[in-house]
Amino acid sequence: MHRSIRRLPSVFASCLALAGALSAQGSDNCATPTVISGTGNFAFNSTAATTGTQGQGEALCDFFGSTAIDHDVWFTWTAPSTGFAYLSLCAGTSSSFDTKVAVYPGTACPANGSSLACNDDACNFISEVGFNCTAGSSYVLQIGAFPGSGGASGSFSLTVGAAPPPTPPCTSTGPDVIVGELIDTLNASPLGGVDALAIGTYSCNIGNTQLNWISSNANHPVIAQNLYRYKIVAGAGRFEQVGMSWLKHGFTALQDSLCCPTCTSSGTGSRLGIGCADPYTAGLNGAQGGLGPHWQVDAQTGIFTYPPANPAWAGSVARRLQVAVADCEVTGAPGAARYFGEGQYVTRDDALAGNQNNNSSWREMFLTSPAAGNFDFNLTGPTFRAQSAIEAWPQIESGVTLNTVTATGKILVGSKATNLGGGQWHYEYAVYNMNSSRNVGSFSVPVPAGTVVSNIGFRDVAYHDGDGNGSVNYSGVDWVGAVSGGAITWACETQAVNNNANAIRWGTTYNFRFDANVAPTSGSLTLGLWTPGTPSTIATTGDVPGAGTFLAYCAGDGVDPLVTTPCPCGNVGAAGNGCASSFNASGAHLSAHGAVATDDVVLDGSGMNPTGNCIFLKGDLNVPGGLVFGDGLRCLDGNLIRLRTKALAGGAASFPDSADTITLSARGGTPVASGLTGYYTVYYRNASAGFCPPETFNAANGFRVTW
Repeated sequence: MHRSIRRLPSVFASCLALAGALSAQGSDNCATPTVISGTGNFAFNSTAATTGTQGQGEALCDFFGSTAIDHDVWFTWTAPSTGFAYLSLCAGTSSSFDTKVAVYPGTACPANGSSLACNDDACNFISEVGFNCTAGSSYVLQIGAFPGSGGASGSFSLTVGAAPPPTPPCTSTGPDVIVGELIDTLNASPLGGVDALAIGTYSCNIGNTQLNWISSNANHPVIAQNLYRYKIVAGAGRFEQVGMSWLKHGFTALQDSLCCPTCTSSGTGSRLGIGCADPYTAGLNGAQGGLGPHWQVDAQTGIFTYPPANPAWAGSVARRLQVAVADCEVTGAPGAARYFGEGQYVTRDDALAGNQNNNSSWREMFLTSPAAGNFDFNLTGPTFRAQSAIEAWPQIESGVTLNTVTATGKILVGSKATNLGGGQWHYEYAVYNMNSSRNVGSFSVPVPAGTVVSNIGFRDVAYHDGDGNGSVNYSGVDWVGAVSGGAITWACETQAVNNNANAIRWGTTYNFRFDANVAPTSGSLTLGLWTPGTPSTIATTGDVPGAGTFLAYCAGDGVDPLVTTPCPCGNVGAAGNGCASSFNASGAHLSAHGAVATDDVVLDGSGMNPTGNCIFLKGDLNVPGGLVFGDGLRCLDGNLIRLRTKALAGGAASFPDSADTITLSARGGTPVASGLTGYYTVYYRNASAGFCPPETFNAANGFRVTW
């Protein structure tokens, strides 16, 4: 027979349009295909379709001894961009329809043997196929049924993105379980501001030894599901874990083919054969009575308690992959959040073979909202095998650094510094513990002296339903970040204080963030291990505030902790700026561009009076607490030099500019490579004498340059 017997049918999620033309149905004649373009969802209907002569006998379409595609309909699609295109029927087609799909280059009826890709089963009987595409090029799509199956109607999605990495070769020593596909979703009804889902997972044994799958003891896999969100907030990207499930305990293994060229069946449901695959639908992974907690599982060794703890539970969201409704939004619109589902397998014999570091895979998801406060979660695009979801972050946002530490289990640390303008930078970090039993209890980023840090933040993920030691949830107390001893450090309670403290435990990602007035450099990030042992800390690298060759300082914003002198009339400016003026409540700002090494540093003032003049000023003495200076403040003194008077245009001016024949270093008497530090500001006329009597001038923030 073509198919194995399934434990339960796939849960079919209703699929609403992202963007595509759902009126498209497909043509029964490949010579006159239905024309589609763009990405999104497209309807098909093959209930009355015949089986043509084209697209038959394809070598790439030889599944279970058959190369044919019956009851086929045809489309031509023009790629909107260059990348990896993914055609999926999984979210929009009933699990009872046994599909096959193929893709061909061009617009004409395909010649036999010309397919770019073909697929039979990806999510149970339903098909998905990926292929490289070029912007403006056209492709013929053939959607039909496995021979002997009738036609049906449904929809398929088309996406274009990054190509997934190749599947790891099926040559690992010992048993080696990976998530071969995330296959379907179950959408539960929200309760008390919490929505819930489950994600189906298709495991593959890519090792050379059978994998234990014994239901009556602890020699079987447990399956975790997680949800992540990527969103731009205040100009900077955040990749955060927004939900986690309890663990499905495996109870029997089928012997399917998915990831490997051949499957050598074990002949029993108690072991997954060499090269074989086993599907667990969302209905199984979301069956609440069969789920156990994380706290009894050591993901590094694969050892866990069986049977698992089973505290009382009730309601539609209990034990499932929970996410706060407030963290959900409809996807697809420009600037909307993006979501990513993740599956992870943990089992003893896989860990004993040293193969526990490739057991997670991820796939993008899209959200619809058929009713207020209720979201449907659907899968889209390919499954990125043997990658954890955090590995999506550098794929979707440029400039992200992601490093792996494996000394105490696998921990990944991501970082990104984003220029917010006005001399401010946002620093964003994500720490993911895949399987370390030592856990992470502190996180530290070096901060140079004089750096002004603001907007310190933290994000964790909520444990639920008694997922913690003694069936009491792990603590949800936020880590509080503080600057001390040349670093900003976050930490939770120690194990000695609270065995259920909010440490970064296996399968979770926590975020740390702050703003600073210093541009980034690559530096050391320190992670403190929560469980006592050796080593007590581990380190990696990432974006950190630089040593301050350039440094904006002396802000009249009421936030700068070094400035102890208040703006003279309570005229506090915006973050990082000088004190407010009568015509600019945000205050003026001083920044710089160029480089010390090439002696082309330029001071840039903005936010001053629209016309008139300003004066650029240098001092050789730093006064961190600040001095009252007109309607504003200055944090420099000593040998004061008026560098230049400049005409303002639109409230802005620079020194030196195109009219100057002298460099900033020469004018200020601080030669390049001297190691001397110059302190600079720019001051200007205030428009109103009554704004802050008795003075009528104001100043921007200060700026420091180390020559």
